[in-house]
Amino acid sequence: MPDLALDLRFLRYALAAAESGSFRQAALALNVSQSTVSRRIQLLEHRLGFLLFRRDRKGAHLTQDGENFLKEAAPGVDQIRRAIQVASARNRGEHGELKIGILASLTTGYLHLVLKEFRHRYSGVKVTLHEGTVHENLHQLALGSLDIVFVTGEPMIAGHISEKLWTERIYVVLPSDHSLARRTDLAWQDVRDEAFIVTSGGPGPEVHDYLLRRLSDLSFRPRVDIHNVSRESLMNLVAIGYGLTLTSTSSLATAVPGLVFRRLSEAAEELPSSGVWSENSTNAALKHLIKVARKMACDYADKALSSVTCCPCVDLSTGNLIAM
Repeated sequence: MPDLALDLRFLRYALAAAESGSFRQAALALNVSQSTVSRRIQLLEHRLGFLLFRRDRKGAHLTQDGENFLKEAAPGVDQIRRAIQVASARNRGEHGELKIGILASLTTGYLHLVLKEFRHRYSGVKVTLHEGTVHENLHQLALGSLDIVFVTGEPMIAGHISEKLWTERIYVVLPSDHSLARRTDLAWQDVRDEAFIVTSGGPGPEVHDYLLRRLSDLSFRPRVDIHNVSRESLMNLVAIGYGLTLTSTSSLATAVPGLVFRRLSEAAEELPSSGVWSENSTNAALKHLIKVARKMACDYADKALSSVTCCPCVDLSTGNLIAM
């Protein structure tokens, strides 16, 4: 069986000679010696079993067999060259696809900065986002349906790398006419008897569990109602008095009129978040994303503050919605 890789390599010389009508001109175009072009075309002709060129003092001219052969071969050579370029780009992580599981809003905050920077650097990579709960995203990651997930907490999963990348302050979201809205900061004791609402999807289950951990004791369990609505609709429900909820720094800019945000004064009320990915992943684009994520994590605090305070909707110094 012919050495296909060798034949494809030698085809380049034949195509260059056919285009220029000269072995010498082909050699100049390919930056090799004329004897190299001549020898490789002769070897190709030997393997094919017929002459591609007639040689004379005026140059090299395609035979009828050579013309027919190169006419059929040229498109295949172009396709293979393109395939090699695409494969090389994928191997370098410049092209390809990334499937990312997320929880938080992308309006501002760490993930906003990471995905924006990654898009700027690697615009050839197709990025697909999947928004779900922590458990849903980790399950999809384990199945191989996602390349990386960004989740709250620091989950430890066999066969996967979990790396803490950023933290966010936790805020209580209240109607602007609520009695506690006049306070600058709140403690858990201040909201212990309040009704809370969460979504059934996205970060809702994690917020629900977080509230139970912080407010429950042997004689008390907080009221937490679950609504099957979007995060935006949940905020509207808070504004019209259905209950309070929790949010973090990156979600402040998704506010709706009639809300205020109050920081929890306890020093421990910062929410760690992590990136989780398979330790066996060979996706080169993922390696680039992780590199960007680590770099952005180093200066996220300053960038996140600037990003949110630039939003015309929220004043972080007070947690109040700014009138538009």
